[in-house]
Amino acid sequence: MSIIKAEDSKKWVNFFVALVSILCGYVTIKFLGQMGEWFDLEAKVPYFIGVSQGIGIVIGLSVFLGIKGNRAASEHMGEVYSELVKVIWPDSESVVKSTIGILVGLSILSLIFIAVDNGFRWLLNLIY
Repeated sequence: MSIIKAEDSKKWVNFFVALVSILCGYVTIKFLGQMGEWFDLEAKVPYFIGVSQGIGIVIGLSVFLGIKGNRAASEHMGEVYSELVKVIWPDSESVVKSTIGILVGLSILSLIFIAVDNGFRWLLNLIY
């Protein structure tokens, strides 16, 4: 059973846009904070922390309104969501089997690489 339903598309698209907007605002605030430390902007700009947080909020809101106002972007995200609904997610048993298979394959390849590495090391020790 999938938790993703076709009728919930607007809700999930809005959630994703809001999440991206919050992330952009957060990254902006952290970036400006780092710039403030590097260039000692806290001493040069009055209320620097408030200004940087305000700029971050404005950037986040701008991203949100820019994406929501762009019809092509909204249609594209709706199409992406409709394709995501069609995905058949694997059950836990097949995930466990695939994981065990991958671990066994990686172990075998690791042993092969270790053997080849030791072989070359032995050969180089004979030469030098």
